[in-house]
Amino acid sequence: MNVKDAIMGRRSIRKYKSTPISEADIRDILEAGMMAPSASNLQPWYFVAVSRRDKLDQIIETMQKVSEAVMPSLEDRFKNYPKVVAETRHFIGMLGDAPLCVLVFLFKDDEVYTRKEKELMQSTAAAIENMLLTAYDKGIGSCWMTSPLEAGLDEALREQFAPDKGKMMALLTFGYPDQEPKMPKRREGRYEILS
Repeated sequence: MNVKDAIMGRRSIRKYKSTPISEADIRDILEAGMMAPSASNLQPWYFVAVSRRDKLDQIIETMQKVSEAVMPSLEDRFKNYPKVVAETRHFIGMLGDAPLCVLVFLFKDDEVYTRKEKELMQSTAAAIENMLLTAYDKGIGSCWMTSPLEAGLDEALREQFAPDKGKMMALLTFGYPDQEPKMPKRREGRYEILS
């Protein structure tokens, strides 16, 4: 698969088959994240890949609290779409039955944090996109979640899984897709070319 096909074909998957992901594929996904460009080559990321059932259950327990915290704003935003609300509640609370979650953190370095937080966030986002595209190339679906941050439960996940690392940036779910979502409409007028 070429890069453009991966970019154009990847979708956020919110429902997965129970098929486990091989350790070799997990390593490939993580290593792709580590190959991302980064500001000043700081490589400011730290990834925790979780596929062990008891650890996934710990994440799900926290995510059920996240689901309750974000539901009021979600219900307000999608008041005319109760099916979307119900599906989102299930996905956030159960992670779509994903067999793999990757928690993404900034690697802790207090001095660098205070000077370059925006650059570090951009670098980490590049690492996340590399992981999502690599997974897609392997037939593995994914979803980039920031709801733990929105609900204020990112610190609980950091304490559970990476207490000596820095700020949590995202939770990624991975698995073999059990759905084929359509591409959402792209918004017009989001770029211009000056030549």
